[in-house]
This record gives sequence, structure tokens and C-alpha cells, in this order.
Amino acid sequence: MIQEELKKLLYELRALPDETEWVEFKVSYYEPKEIGEYISALSNSACLHQKDFGYLVFGVENKTHAVKGTTFKPKKKKVGNEELENWLARLLSPRIDFKIFEFEYEGRPIVIFKIDPTHNTPARFSGVEYIRVGSYKKKLADFPEKARKIWSGKPLIDWSAQISEGATVEDLDDEAISVAKAKYKAENKNRPFALEIDKWDTTTFLDKAKVTINGKITNTAIILLGKPESTHFISPAVARISWKLEDNETAYEHFDPPFFLNISKVYQKIRNIKYKILPDNILIPIEVDKYEQWVILEALNNCIAHQDYSLQSKIIVIERPKELIFTKEGKAAGSGLHP
Repeated sequence: MIQEELKKLLYELRALPDETEWVEFKVSYYEPKEIGEYISALSNSACLHQKDFGYLVFGVENKTHAVKGTTFKPKKKKVGNEELENWLARLLSPRIDFKIFEFEYEGRPIVIFKIDPTHNTPARFSGVEYIRVGSYKKKLADFPEKARKIWSGKPLIDWSAQISEGATVEDLDDEAISVAKAKYKAENKNRPFALEIDKWDTTTFLDKAKVTINGKITNTAIILLGKPESTHFISPAVARISWKLEDNETAYEHFDPPFFLNISKVYQKIRNIKYKILPDNILIPIEVDKYEQWVILEALNNCIAHQDYSLQSKIIVIERPKELIFTKEGKAAGSGLHP
């Protein structure tokens, strides 16, 4: 690939969401074994997601996708007396083709490993198969459903990315879209396209944010931004959060889409009382919340992101005097918080 093609590729990769399972960003050099494991994971994930390639990028910060540059020079690295590239290829099975590109972007050195997807057989490194789950590298053995998809040659069907037939932008909530766009702008203020965001119309923004696909409304768009009455488009799947209070008094309330707005309403139902504590050597008591706000919101966001809506079950938040319990359907279905 020529320099301009590589720069264009990097620009496109940096515009992807943080949890893209077939792309990994690193700044510093990793041990050879770690690189081999990532090649296995990215090859398997590219297969599952029907991507032409997986990518391991050095010189870009993972969370912000800001270009930092790297001191890693893979062409000069050796493992013992063997060149790194040959050593990696020898320990990959089946033999996965990958190419290494070194170039400069905005005056900073960048390295990209461009990795072919595996086919029908999970790629393993040093005898172990890996996969990407969200933004994490895991052993494929812990996710048998993903392994079966690779062996069968059938890609994973991402229910959230499926088109909600018949739905249009008119079925989305204007306030939710406005708030989502403001948050997207804040999170991407350091990206190359940041100054263009205000100029995007609604359709362009939703496509760029990966909520719609070529202007078509996805199940994700309905769940996060849809008007309450739009949920019939995803039927028989269920999109609902139920809050339950189990104490001397009992209460409950249900929350439907748009989850992007209503997650804050769920939080407001939780009685997050304040405690006064008096640390040593402090004269004035300090007020602290029973639960940190970000912890509750993180748990709620995880439930929304990882709920299997096709199982026709609700996300449930149970509030008890000494604990909060969050339940969803799907793998790792439960979690809890204690003060």
C-alpha cells in the first residue's frame, strides 16, 4: 500500500467506535507473544463480522483514537535469532496471512498489522485460540457459540445491527437525537472530523455514529433513540427497563425507549442517599453518596449494550436497602452493587 492509501486507511479506522472487535489500537510495543495473541483474536473476529481484514494499529491511543506515534519497529525486532514477522507466522495455525506497514501520519510513526480473516477453522497462536469481545482479548474457548460460528462458516448475526423494516427517522425522538449528537461531539472533539459534526444533517450524523446504516433505521436506533411507540418495529423483541423497590415500601416503574434519555430517569428513581463521614484529622464532615453515580450509570449502560433483546425479557434494576441488583438476559446476566 502506498503512503496516501495508508493515511486514508488510518483515518477510517480512527473514525470507528471504541469497541470495534476487528480493530485494536496500541501506542507502545507489546511483547511478541501478546502480538501473536492479538493476530489470532483479530483474525477470528474479522471472520465472525464478515470483514475483509482485521487491524492491529500501533501509535494511536485506544480510547480517544488520538495519534501519538510509536517507537515500535517490527521490521527490526527479533525473537531470539528469528525475525519477529517470521516467528509470528510460524506459531499461527492455520497459517494466517498478515502484512506489516510502517509509515508516518501527521509527522508521527505508525505501524499497522493488516490481518486476513480465518475461514472455517479458528486461528490459534501457540496452540491457543483467541477472540475479541468488545474491547477485550479473550480465549475463544470461553465463547463456544462464537467458535461454532467460525467452524460452521456462518457469521454471527448482530441483532442490534439488523434493519427495522418500515421504520424511518420520523420514528426517532428529536430530543434524544439532539442529546446524542452533543455527546458524540464532546467524545470526538480531538478527532479529525470534529469541526464537521455541526454541519451534518440528522441522517449523516446517525450513519456516522453507526446507529443507522445508509440511512436505514436499525434495531439499535429504535432502542436508543426511538419514540416509545416505535418499539413495535422490533417486536417480538422487548426493550424495557424495570425498576423495582424492595424495602419496607415497595414500588416499581417501567421505562421504554429512547434509552439514551431514559437511562437518567432510571438513575433518578434510585434512592442514592448521602452519608456524612468524619475522616481522621478533619473537622468538618464530608458528604458522600451511597453509590457513585458513574458506577450506577456504567452498570445500566452495560445492561443496555449487552442485553439479548431477542429473548423477549426486560432489563431489571432491583433496589434493596443494602444493594442494587442489575439483571439482563444473555451471557453474564447478573451483577450487583453494594455500598
